[in-house]
Amino acid sequence: MTHTLKVTVHQADHLEDVERFGKNDPYAQVAVNLKSKFVKTKVVKNAGKEAAWNQTLDILEYNPQEHDKLYVDILDEETGFDEPIAFVTIPLHTVLAAPGHVLRGRFGLYTVGGKQKGEIVLTIAVVAPGQTEAHHPTGEVQGISELNSEHQAHIKSLKRKESAGDAGTAALLIGAALGAKALHDASKDKAKVQHDAQEKAKAENREF
Repeated sequence: MTHTLKVTVHQADHLEDVERFGKNDPYAQVAVNLKSKFVKTKVVKNAGKEAAWNQTLDILEYNPQEHDKLYVDILDEETGFDEPIAFVTIPLHTVLAAPGHVLRGRFGLYTVGGKQKGEIVLTIAVVAPGQTEAHHPTGEVQGISELNSEHQAHIKSLKRKESAGDAGTAALLIGAALGAKALHDASKDKAKVQHDAQEKAKAENREF
């Protein structure tokens, strides 16, 4: 039976800085299936290494019999492809075992390369059809964080797209610069030809 998985994304701390210039513009996204569409938070502009969203995301297709993991990504918004900052896989049996099927926890994050860096605070609640969500616990536990190989492969694919996008943008900029230089050189050559022709005409006029 399909339930609703409510994920409140509170904040993230000690994130890796992936921006070459400026600060991270991070957002979080969650899913219970890597092949499904992720549900995203808002973007926090210029947040840097610390970000607060305090936003609840609803995953409507959650089935406790089929989905045993929550996949959490944090990405930096870019003009082209967004760059992954961190990720974590959370076992959902810990939520089902919590009082009222609601768990507020602090979960360790992993970089693209698999290094543990940073933390994210989430409240995860399982809501059955016809039921209302239980009250959020005020206490915070240390949640279980997993480094899942399939999830990491997903993150690395996002990184490759972002890197390829950066390379393509750089190639376009270089091409534009070379094109502008070629036009400039052609214009200089044309001006020189015209100047030489004018000087030649003046010299010929002086001879008469």
